[in-house]
Amino acid sequence: MTTELNYSSILGTKINITDMEKTVSYIEQHLDELKGHYICVSNVHTTVTAYRDGEYREVQNNAAMNIPDGKPLSIVQRHTGFKEAGRVPGPDLMPEIFRLSEKKGYRHYFYGSRQETLDALKVKLAEEYPKMNVVGMYSPPFRPMTEEEDEEAIRNINECNPDFIWIGLGAPKQEKWMAAHDGRVCGVMLGVGAGFDFHAGTIKRAPLWMQEFCMEWLFRIGQDPKRLFPRYLDTNFSFVFYLFREWLKGKNGIDRKHYVSGPISACDKEIPRGKKGRPLRVAMIGHKRIPSREGGVEIVVDELSTRMVKLGCEVDAYNRFGYHVSGKEFDEKRERYYNGVRIFTIPTPSSSSLNAIVYSFLATIHSLFGRYDIIHFHAEGPCTMIWIPKLFGIRVVATIHGLDWQRSKWGNFASKVLRFGEKMAAKHADELIVLSENMKDYFQKEYGRETSYIPNGIICPEHKEINCIKEKYGLEKDEYILFLARIVPEKGLHYLIDAFKDIATDKKLVIAGGSSHSHDYMDQITTMSQEDSRIVMTGFVQGEILEELYSNSYIFVLPSDVEGMAVSLLEAMSYGNCCLVSDIDENMEVVQDKACSFQKGNVEDLKQKLEELLTRPDIVEKYRKESADYICGRFNWDDVVDRTICLYMQKEKGK
Repeated sequence: MTTELNYSSILGTKINITDMEKTVSYIEQHLDELKGHYICVSNVHTTVTAYRDGEYREVQNNAAMNIPDGKPLSIVQRHTGFKEAGRVPGPDLMPEIFRLSEKKGYRHYFYGSRQETLDALKVKLAEEYPKMNVVGMYSPPFRPMTEEEDEEAIRNINECNPDFIWIGLGAPKQEKWMAAHDGRVCGVMLGVGAGFDFHAGTIKRAPLWMQEFCMEWLFRIGQDPKRLFPRYLDTNFSFVFYLFREWLKGKNGIDRKHYVSGPISACDKEIPRGKKGRPLRVAMIGHKRIPSREGGVEIVVDELSTRMVKLGCEVDAYNRFGYHVSGKEFDEKRERYYNGVRIFTIPTPSSSSLNAIVYSFLATIHSLFGRYDIIHFHAEGPCTMIWIPKLFGIRVVATIHGLDWQRSKWGNFASKVLRFGEKMAAKHADELIVLSENMKDYFQKEYGRETSYIPNGIICPEHKEINCIKEKYGLEKDEYILFLARIVPEKGLHYLIDAFKDIATDKKLVIAGGSSHSHDYMDQITTMSQEDSRIVMTGFVQGEILEELYSNSYIFVLPSDVEGMAVSLLEAMSYGNCCLVSDIDENMEVVQDKACSFQKGNVEDLKQKLEELLTRPDIVEKYRKESADYICGRFNWDDVVDRTICLYMQKEKGK
């Protein structure tokens, strides 16, 4: 950092105290000294990134200049006593240098962005700055360059002998690139990010009034929401919080994030204790609503919450406003409390595309004021907000119920949001719970993240004699094959229908379950089912009908392509059913050798296994005798709750 321009430290990054006039004057007067080195153009995003990443902070602080592009930076400087601090936006610095270059004859090279942007930029520059000397442009590939390619690019730059080398790779990539090439090029490097697009006309810049009111980020989100919304949501909130935390440090020397009021005991099964010895206070976020059987997540949250309350914990569950995914008629009446669990209902829009993200954000913000010892996030989508309570030093636990981004019901954007939530969980959760050894291996390989394997539990049920299902659907004991799950593509129901149609049997195929944001698939399944009179579609079931279906089926089939840990499979085995499942790791991990399996997605193999079980009742009976004792002995809700509370009570550990 040059010593001839003053600087202030903002979150550990040295930012020059300057304005546009001083900056241009300094560059003009010291151009020869600056050549071969780099100038960073900093904003909230780069400053927060540098605060979190020591290596990137070093890149920023080793720059020849680090000028305040974002207005919030200059505001912070002025509020800390540097009244002369101004703003030097990169896109505004460019035309100032361009105009100066027409008088001085400076040579310019542009490195970065897309080729079509560079082509448009070349035309615009020729129109607006006809005397400006552009000596070269290069759009590098959107992948890591080989050492030979990089050497060739540097050689081409130096052969052009530019005075200014404008870098448009986006932060933090462009700053790291400049630092890696410090002293290797003949001109001064300036990282200006989207400045190429602004001047080429490929991206419109925010109106001046939005820039003055620090709202340029909002305008940018409207232009590229998929990429910029998660970034700005993260960095803007973080910037304010980090500044406040640094202010607290300066005031009383305490970093509130790591301040602990007293020792936390180990897992106490009698009454788990939180801060100041009071009962452990937990928030549950991520389910649709409890009580409900809309999906596996709802069942898990219900069991955990109600059992923790019985142990003496104080548990709040953040329900999502709305109706049951299978229809209003399946909604249960919900009071303020449910089996001792306090219920908060979060208002959400009716749009399915916005419902989950709005719910997760509002529930998380509300939870910040709940004085919770633990905020427990469930599923990848809600984990997009996991970083927010972490900013305030709240301990967070995440349960990944499955790799939701792999599920075919989600579109491209939704899958990316889910993948982002997965990354946030891997990065920020104090404890990360997975439901299978396969997922445990996945997080270790993908993120280098240790996880805790805590599977779902099961309650040993009582068998029900046939009554309601005979009246309603004409079913008899052992005279039907049962599929019971949400009707979504990843459950593989279409494989089962295709296989069943080609089998000569008098037994029926019962399809029990509702749709979940997969109406096209539901229509497809309905059409397929109407072609075979032996297929019975019951819709969503619960209560006595559910229990009777499990108790009296001949076999239970789960042909999934993707699973986390299927609650319906645990339930089917607990009722002593012979089960036939796809051979994905998550299923095989549950059933071991206590069920039959077929090759995932292989209709012919599924058909052969079905025919074998239909003609060999002795095999069916063998699996029936083993399944209930095995599954109830291995998966127990009380054990799941004890292990989860033990994770809650562990001291925060660095990752």
